[in-house]
Amino acid sequence: MKFLKSKNHLFLSLLFSCFSIAAISQKTTSVKGQVIDADTEEPLLVADVHFAGTNIGTSTDFDGYFELESKEASDSIEVSYVGYETQTIAIQKGAKQELNVALLPVSVNLGGLGIVVEAKGRVKYKNDNPAVRLIQNVIKHKADNRISAMDYYEYDKYEKVEFDLNNFDPEKMRKKRAFKKFQFLFDYVDTSELNGKPYLPFYIQETSSKVYYRKKPKAEKEFRQGVNILGMEDYVNVEDFSTMMDVLYQDIDIYDNNIKLLDIPFLSPLNPASKNLYRFYIADTAAVVNGNTCIKLTMFPKNNQEHIFKGDLYILKDSSYAVIKADLGVDRHINLNFVQDLKLVQEFTQKDGVWVLSKDKLVLDFAITKKGTGIFGKREVSYKDFVFGKKREDDKYAGTEQVVAVDDAYKKGEDFWKSARHDTLSKQEQGVFQMIDTLQKTPAFKTIKTIIELAFTGYKAFGPVDIGPIGNFYSYNPVEGTRLKFGGETNLKFHPKLLFAGYTAYGLKDQEWKYGASVLYSFKENFKENPKHFFRLSYQHELKLIGQDLKFSSADNFLLSFQRGSRDKYLFYDKYKAEYFLELDNNLSWDFSYTNTDQLAYGGTILKFTDETGETDFLPGIRTSELGLTLRFAPNEQYLQGRSYRVPIFNKFPVFKLILNAGIKDMLGGDYNYGSASLNIFKRFYLSLLGSSRFEIEGGKYWGKGVPYFLLNLPKANQSFAYRTGSFNMMNYQEFVNDAYVSVSYEHYFNGFFFNRIPLFRKLKLREVATFKAIYGQLSDKNNPNKNPALIQFVEENGVPITYTLEEKPYMEASVGVMNIFKFGRIDFLRRLNYLDNRDLPNLFGVKGLGIRGKLQFSF
Repeated sequence: MKFLKSKNHLFLSLLFSCFSIAAISQKTTSVKGQVIDADTEEPLLVADVHFAGTNIGTSTDFDGYFELESKEASDSIEVSYVGYETQTIAIQKGAKQELNVALLPVSVNLGGLGIVVEAKGRVKYKNDNPAVRLIQNVIKHKADNRISAMDYYEYDKYEKVEFDLNNFDPEKMRKKRAFKKFQFLFDYVDTSELNGKPYLPFYIQETSSKVYYRKKPKAEKEFRQGVNILGMEDYVNVEDFSTMMDVLYQDIDIYDNNIKLLDIPFLSPLNPASKNLYRFYIADTAAVVNGNTCIKLTMFPKNNQEHIFKGDLYILKDSSYAVIKADLGVDRHINLNFVQDLKLVQEFTQKDGVWVLSKDKLVLDFAITKKGTGIFGKREVSYKDFVFGKKREDDKYAGTEQVVAVDDAYKKGEDFWKSARHDTLSKQEQGVFQMIDTLQKTPAFKTIKTIIELAFTGYKAFGPVDIGPIGNFYSYNPVEGTRLKFGGETNLKFHPKLLFAGYTAYGLKDQEWKYGASVLYSFKENFKENPKHFFRLSYQHELKLIGQDLKFSSADNFLLSFQRGSRDKYLFYDKYKAEYFLELDNNLSWDFSYTNTDQLAYGGTILKFTDETGETDFLPGIRTSELGLTLRFAPNEQYLQGRSYRVPIFNKFPVFKLILNAGIKDMLGGDYNYGSASLNIFKRFYLSLLGSSRFEIEGGKYWGKGVPYFLLNLPKANQSFAYRTGSFNMMNYQEFVNDAYVSVSYEHYFNGFFFNRIPLFRKLKLREVATFKAIYGQLSDKNNPNKNPALIQFVEENGVPITYTLEEKPYMEASVGVMNIFKFGRIDFLRRLNYLDNRDLPNLFGVKGLGIRGKLQFSF
């Protein structure tokens, strides 16, 4: 996920940076050791160890060892285990210490499932393992206990997401110079009931919804009646920030085979394969949850690096085998970035004979380092007013969209929220309003805000105008040499519906000015509102590398200045474009456009052809007059909104994109008649512990006779040293051309499936990635310069053509890579599989078609 591109993260980053300026010197209490049976001296697994009087604790591993540390420790630890006397042991706060605990056994018969806890401290089974037998029965009865077994149901849902700064010492922090002007912040610090850490709430989001479900044909739709972000309206786009919360905190069904958290599939303990990947133990056969007697089933991952839970399931002690409570976490060694701890608690209640989810709580402890200042993210959901078997109007189930916000969802007043909340806000939560109001009036805050906004967005606001992006102010290419650029755009302060943008650039080598300007009119209340609906006019006097239309980046980006091989084949163009864009609530978008472009040969480009007399001649350039239509359908797509583009967040649904273009001769000076159509289908697959895959297939066809090759399909190539997902990274620019083609791209993220079994890689938490890309096409004789000298000929290097056709075989390349290097880095080792006799190929260690590429890639 590319969070840093979005303005919505500005406030979060700002407040986090304030608390990270100074080093935190609070002392940590650390206790480690082993818990054993006092009689047999055998280790006790799954024993509970926690700081007395707090919720900060852990469990012993399979050899009885534990390790516990915190800055909020008490002066003693408490150790307990089923069938043993509980012990409380004094410790020294603020110090590291090691101790062994010997528990005395007591006589306990867990009965009912043939289990006896003997004095030697091991669980002994009369027959097979009853814990495994129990979980198999729960899995067997999943369909009976899921609410989705009902034909129809509906309920009210209230969700509250809160973010807090944590893991800091308020008293020591007060004395830091960096907080001299922010003393008021400490008036809002509270202590967490979960782990005893001090925390400072800074973000709260409320959502009130009504959910409708129909079994056949299956449909489930959430209608959001209200969304409220407390105290943050001036710093975030509430709709976009709400989307980010949906991604981080998705609805969880404990009965699913895989549970998606942080865009990662975790294997559920109720997956039929769980007995091969979990260790199950029956800890108690007489546990009581909300007055119901149940069996407490404890579980641990067999491999503590895997995306698997640890914790407890409370299973009703009758023939229904219903789960009435889940209390889950993750092992501290799990291959997961920036998450120091995770806790998921779900409680179920019986309604009309059906066990339904009544409370759902997910807590994530985010931090870059284990001991540094972090962020506590909490999501609490309450469900009530269930109605079963009542069919509603079709509009409650129709359509592909799963979440629909009513028109005024983000504008509801306090009277609505007083009735919508299932519980009142706490004093600390209500204080967020006042804290944000005081903070934004502080001059020092405004200075820090400006610095962080410039670093994260690349823009600096000057009243109604934003100057940037600074990453494009300097770049280099062999034709322009050093390229200097300056630009900006208006913001909402100028006009909510009108967006003006423009830039100018100058090449020190070619000594030519380039420039562009655009104006956008939004039919929405403001031009940042989604779904989009706008009309735009634009003009550019600019350069373009033949065949390269970059996605989500600009060709004059500083990072793209460093490339291999020849890249001087440019076109200098004047482009006029009119565009009408309409996006519907169901994520179907229509983009109509008209483009008129003059393109002149520039740099190393020569538009050579043979005239009617057989003499070689040169065209200075061409003009095209083109109508375009792009249809895109992305069911239930969510995205993070950048300044000039949106980053899609992939889900389980495919994405379809159809592009139609028609060049019309003699319309406003057009030189050619031609047409093209392409269809792209993208799909992401989640494969549980095996990770996830991204698959993309595209096919296209061009019509017309004598169409210049650079108006046909030139596959996106990459000659930079940065790996680019949407390009062929071992292909040269303008290397191949087609007027009919099909391409495939497959990328698989293993999430450490293999490396988690190799000690060194496991310790470094490295992850594997593999890719395969191919394209096959043909160039018809009527558009092939090799068959018709009267056509514009392929570009040449030292008199030899460097552009080829793909009629013999498909082009293919593959790679294997290592991800999560220092949490952000990725390195791919690529191999070009064929066409190794073409010119100017990348090589490594003297091997043609071999290369290394890198990129920064964020993932949890």
